[in-house]
Amino acid sequence: MSFLGLSNAADRASTRGGRASLARWIVVVTIGEALGFAIAGIVAVAATSAGIPDPWRYVAIIAGGAAEGATLGAAQLAGMGAPRPRLSPWIGATATGAAIAWSLGMLPSTVSLDLGSPFGIAAMAIGAVILLSCIPVAQWAVIRRRAGALRWIPVNMGAWAIAILWTFAPSPWIDGSTPVGVIVTTYTFAGLLMAATVAALTATTARALFA
Repeated sequence: MSFLGLSNAADRASTRGGRASLARWIVVVTIGEALGFAIAGIVAVAATSAGIPDPWRYVAIIAGGAAEGATLGAAQLAGMGAPRPRLSPWIGATATGAAIAWSLGMLPSTVSLDLGSPFGIAAMAIGAVILLSCIPVAQWAVIRRRAGALRWIPVNMGAWAIAILWTFAPSPWIDGSTPVGVIVTTYTFAGLLMAATVAALTATTARALFA
């Protein structure tokens, strides 16, 4: 075989390997984040349905968010190639970032923030930016010495900003009279779509950093 033939064969093998790594990331991260979001959602619904008073309901939901983050972090590690971050720091950072994100997401309803006031609007805007940055910034702290690691933050913030819209989609059909089973099923499906969106939009960057 000529050198050109060897080069072409190597290119085809590299392309197949790249596609496989992208597919692995998308599938594994989708499953992991969907499962994690389902756990967090079940905890939130159970705590609210049981009538657990604040601040204990708030604490329980944050704990559920941390479980979501840990599940996501584990799935991301499984979807990566050989140069993975160390397990404990990565999962710990992801769980911490998710817990902070959930605490911020729950804060407006917990403190009855007036979303019609200028202060409320400004607080929501700032809080949204911080919320979207929680997980990627925490993860970046683990991989900050890796070349190109800083791009992990804006890529993930953008992916989450788009993906999280799925969780708002069921709102027009959900109210206080909706059965718990319907709520859990609906938001589980929304979480699956959110997970798939995040996984797909971060796959290329994940391959560059972790494949």
